[in-house]
Amino acid sequence: MKIRQKITLISSILFGLVFLISSLIIYFAFYQSSKNIYFQELSRTAEISAMFYLERDELSQKGFEPIKNAFYNLSPNQEISIFDKNGSIVFNTKQVNNNLTDHIEKIRKKGKLNFRNNDTYYHGLFYKDNQGDFVVLVKAINPLIQNQKKQLISILTISFCTAMLILIFLTSNLSKLAYKPVRNIIQQVNDLNLNRRPLQLSYKSSKDELEELFQAFNNLLKEIESGYEQQKNFVDFSSHELKTPLTSIINQLEISLQRNRSNIDYRETSKQVLQDAHQLKNILENLLTLSNLNKNIQRKESIRIDELVWEIIEKLTQSYTPEKFNIKLEISPEDFHLLKFKSNKTLLYIALFNIIENASKFSQDKPIDIYLFKQNNQLTLKVLDYGIGISAQDLKHINRPFYRGQNTTNIQGNGLGMSIAIKIFQLHQVQFSVTSQLKTYTQIQLTFPLADTH
Repeated sequence: MKIRQKITLISSILFGLVFLISSLIIYFAFYQSSKNIYFQELSRTAEISAMFYLERDELSQKGFEPIKNAFYNLSPNQEISIFDKNGSIVFNTKQVNNNLTDHIEKIRKKGKLNFRNNDTYYHGLFYKDNQGDFVVLVKAINPLIQNQKKQLISILTISFCTAMLILIFLTSNLSKLAYKPVRNIIQQVNDLNLNRRPLQLSYKSSKDELEELFQAFNNLLKEIESGYEQQKNFVDFSSHELKTPLTSIINQLEISLQRNRSNIDYRETSKQVLQDAHQLKNILENLLTLSNLNKNIQRKESIRIDELVWEIIEKLTQSYTPEKFNIKLEISPEDFHLLKFKSNKTLLYIALFNIIENASKFSQDKPIDIYLFKQNNQLTLKVLDYGIGISAQDLKHINRPFYRGQNTTNIQGNGLGMSIAIKIFQLHQVQFSVTSQLKTYTQIQLTFPLADTH
């Protein structure tokens, strides 16, 4: 059963139960009220009958006249019987059953008594007079109450059936209207295509739970799109870039096997094959890092940026002299808290290592400057080299994987380092900017978010 049908069914059942309970309350309240009114009428009849029969000798003709008129105007459907203290009938309008002894005794004790036997209503009144103690009993069948009961049941039944039909119609249409956004989600999900961008659901702002559902679904789609893009890039990049070193290795080995060579030739071939193998290894490591960025970003810890930079410099001094790096920490002690940053240490190390290594590599024999300073109450890291620079055309593609500048063909690399670094900075909400001029300088500037807002 579909949700819309469930909503209609459950709403109808709940309304039906509420209406049924309300109808029963109305029915019994009406019936009880009708009985009380009718018993009051019988009580008035009993009092008038007692005064008519027992007070005649005590009242004047003028005083008795209103009582007589009231007695003769009583309903003919009401049977009146008066019993003396011995239980004998001293007055009655019709023959009465003499099996009411127990009720008469109760009337003498309580003074008044209402009771009913099936559809027959009784009211008893204990009346003291100078002639003795008497019990006045009024008996009547009220067809009006029975008719009203039947009419009320008919009205409630018709109302219930009509209301249920209207409710089912309204609930079905309202649930259809309320379920429309969900059907919209289903339709859009069915039409989703991983090869079509953007991979998002469109919706109107409603400021309710459905909008939260759309937002949550779009966040999930964003992750799916990112993961799919990484997988696609991994396949595309690997098939493209791995082909070059593999082809070089195969060619070198095929040439070396075509004829006997000297040990020097074999060593040169082995050296070239080893170099290609290292390049292949670096490409695979970078591709794996790029494909797992979103997974690893969740594991964060508090680190010091300056300490991380020193670790990188210590690592790079194995390939460069210490004089290659000019580090300037322009942070006062009271602002040392800016140096603390919550991140995935491994990923941030890779990103910073890539930009500092690139600066070292492309600056040739010139030193590079690394600045750590406070700007707009935020930590800023600037890496400045005075090497070959980047052209304006190449600068547009700096975040593109495997893209290398036209002036870098003689420098070893695979074009993945900068794209990985930029992706890591984006995941950490670190602002990244680069400015450069050919054969003059390249400057990369990073601005770290505050620790309490990251």
